[in-house]
Amino acid sequence: MSSRESPIAAQRARNARLTAQAEQIARADGAEHGLPELPVILLPANSRNTTELPEESRDAFLDRLRGTITEAFLDAVRDNGAPMTAESESAREDAGWALPESIPAMPDIIGVSCGTCGGECCTAGGTHGFLHADSIMRVRAQLTEDGETVTPESLEARYASYLPARHYRGSCVFHTTTGCNLPRALRSNLCNRYVCGGLAQLTRALVSSQQTSAYVAAADSVHLRRLALVTVAGSRPITLSGL
Repeated sequence: MSSRESPIAAQRARNARLTAQAEQIARADGAEHGLPELPVILLPANSRNTTELPEESRDAFLDRLRGTITEAFLDAVRDNGAPMTAESESAREDAGWALPESIPAMPDIIGVSCGTCGGECCTAGGTHGFLHADSIMRVRAQLTEDGETVTPESLEARYASYLPARHYRGSCVFHTTTGCNLPRALRSNLCNRYVCGGLAQLTRALVSSQQTSAYVAAADSVHLRRLALVTVAGSRPITLSGL
C-alpha cells in the first residue's frame, strides 16, 4: 500500500485482485464441466487453528450466561415473538439482506456458502455467543411451548452441555470445525438472522441472474484460501494449486 492509499482503497484493491483470481479459476472449472456463467462471490476466510476450549473461557461464558438468564426470567414467559435488542436490529439492518421468496432454497445455499468461509463472523462471539436476554426469552418460550418445565438451572445446564471440547482459538466458545455447536434453536437471534455483506451480495447476484448456483471464494488478507461451487445440493471444493 502506498503512503497515499487509504486502508479502504487498499482493501478494495485487494478484494478486486482476489476476486479476479477466483473468477479465472471459476471460468476454467465452468468450461470443464459445461456450466453456464455463474456469479463469483468473495467471502472472508476463517484461518484460525483449533484448540481445547480453555477452562477460563468456559467459566466466563457460564458466568455471563447466568446473568443473562436471570434477566430473562424477570418477566413471565411470553410468546415466541419477543423483539430483538437494538444491537441485534442494528446488525440485521447493516446486513442489508432479506430472504428472497423467488429462491426457496436460499437458506440452504447461504448455509453451504457460510461453510466455505468457515465462520469468520463467529470469531466476535467470544465468551458471550451474542446471547442476550431477548434470545434467552425466545428459547425459554419455545421450550415451554414444547411442554418442558424450564428453570434457570435447566437452561444453563442445556447450554453447558453443548460447550465443545475444542473450538477455534480466540473465537466464540461454540465455534468448531463443523460450525456452531449449538442447535439453531438455541443460537442467538443475531446468529440466526445475520448475513454478512458477501452473502447479501451472493443473494442479490442469484436473484438477478436467476441462478441457484455460484462460485464462492474465501480469502484472508493476502491469499485465496478456499473456492467451491455452491448449489442447492451442497458444495464441490475446487483445487487452488498453482496460486
